[in-house]
Amino acid sequence: MKAIGDMLLQAIKAYDYPPVTYDFAQQREIRFSMVQDLDNYLHTLLHSGDTQHVKDGLSGILYWGHYRTGIREYRVNRFRTTVTSDQIEQGIKTFKALDGTGLTKLQKLGLPEFRYMAFVSKLRTFLDPERYCVLDSKIARLTPLTARLTLQPTYIPITAHNERAYAWWVNVCQSLASHLRTRLTTRPVDVERGLFYLVDHGQRGVAEQFLGE
Repeated sequence: MKAIGDMLLQAIKAYDYPPVTYDFAQQREIRFSMVQDLDNYLHTLLHSGDTQHVKDGLSGILYWGHYRTGIREYRVNRFRTTVTSDQIEQGIKTFKALDGTGLTKLQKLGLPEFRYMAFVSKLRTFLDPERYCVLDSKIARLTPLTARLTLQPTYIPITAHNERAYAWWVNVCQSLASHLRTRLTTRPVDVERGLFYLVDHGQRGVAEQFLGE
């Protein structure tokens, strides 16, 4: 078990998705030295209670999430031009009262670009990075998740069934994180990022070993 834990710790430390977002007030890209600093930055904006800061936080999630794609600017600009003040204000209220996985409640806000599992779970994670983690299409390729999720070819819909699968995923990452905390301060999102790294680098089979199935 120690050897397995060491492998996961190495993957967490090797996580190499760019910790980058955009400062919309200063009109410049921000690159953080650690991904935890990105988490804190977006978390603070989302919980600021200020409509412009919350809009920037949501935009920042899209900027980061689409960083490696060719549609980043398009997705961010479409969000910023179509989201309404009412949606942001409703979001602020929802963020304050959100409990549990909350994916259905977040989806019902109707925020542009936050419709399916990948980005709604990103939003849930940045709202509470100490307790939650992302579930996107790349992670969904892991067999235990594929068996639990109802998938579409290009996205994961948010349904009651899939929200239960997300809750299972969060619990698995929490359990793995708790086993690693004797050697490193580890959160569920850190575990997910380590597993993402393995999948992203062609080691899906290794990642599946950690899920116990």
